[in-house]
Amino acid sequence: MIKSLMDIIIEIKKFFSLLNFLVDLKDKKIKIVFFSESKSYQKYSKSIIDALCSIYSGKIYYFSIDKNDTIKHDRIINYYVSPLLIYFFFNKIKAENMFLTITDLGNNLLKKTKNIDKYIYYFHSPVSTTKNYTSKAFDNYDIIMCNGQFQINEIRLREYLKKLNKKKLIPTGYCYFDYLIKNSNQNVNSDDILIAPSWNINKNNFINENFIELIDVLVKKNYNVVFRPHPEHFKRSKNILNDIKNKFSKNKFKLDIDINNIKSMEKAQCLITDSSGIAIEYMIIMKRPVLYFDEFDKIHNSEFKDYSNLETIDQKIKRNFGYSFKKSDFSNIDSIIDRSKKKLYKQSSELEKFIDENYFNFGNTKKFLFSFLKKLI
Repeated sequence: MIKSLMDIIIEIKKFFSLLNFLVDLKDKKIKIVFFSESKSYQKYSKSIIDALCSIYSGKIYYFSIDKNDTIKHDRIINYYVSPLLIYFFFNKIKAENMFLTITDLGNNLLKKTKNIDKYIYYFHSPVSTTKNYTSKAFDNYDIIMCNGQFQINEIRLREYLKKLNKKKLIPTGYCYFDYLIKNSNQNVNSDDILIAPSWNINKNNFINENFIELIDVLVKKNYNVVFRPHPEHFKRSKNILNDIKNKFSKNKFKLDIDINNIKSMEKAQCLITDSSGIAIEYMIIMKRPVLYFDEFDKIHNSEFKDYSNLETIDQKIKRNFGYSFKKSDFSNIDSIIDRSKKKLYKQSSELEKFIDENYFNFGNTKKFLFSFLKKLI
């Protein structure tokens, strides 16, 4: 009881602290603001914040709707944004530069205002913009930090088709690649089978239809199975997650709920997914095979047909380096795993070339960040 009462008191203090801060802003603008949806997104912003701390001597404000999402640095000012204040926050905050990884800014409840000079988007996935996101996902941003030329081509095509104002597109590269290179060990003994389904808005999808059957086949073949849900599954598929956990609790099975995906990737001999962005991260960094369950497509963009002349980066990687299988292949999954390893091993030089040709500044985004951020601030 005492603990819960203390939690309430702390919550109230944080609420009024943010409220007073926003009220006190008046005509004053902050130079740099980050807004975060969760602590799990810190790994995507870390490279950007580290670079800013190296070249900017002022305070950087970090706002999050996650109570546990704080950054320990003497120049980072952390604020928790209560759900009760989130819309008030977006309407009242004044800043020159706001960094976000939220899609559909201004299309839903989170509105774009004149109080912010530049809304800057950075990606939390190395995928294309045309298929896995809604049609207007990036329309209202002023600056977008792009992973590769494919994203620039996709965004420019949308601007042309919809007669939108041109955004400033920065060829930074995917910062999280560098984070993975620095913080992961590619030489760990890898025995596990990692399964990481994407979040799919369509009801007919991998986790709803065939997921339990596949895990059952794998554990019966004596594999160590690690299931890593997408963050959205914890919000929208709680019953299925509980069913999976209860059914396989006595098997060689683990439900990975760590906010960081590095450990699970290090220990996996291969990854099974449908179309999650982790497939690209895993294959490119770990140089290990990805098996794609090819029964359900994931299209969140109602205007995807407008981009029929542009093959997504996801499709290119799947076609060139992935190994597709269907439900009818479940009984032979062990043979498929072996074949996928041999296939990718033969393609190692082709994969390296593909990375260099498609992702900006691979392994060296920090250097480019310094240049971009110096001009920005």
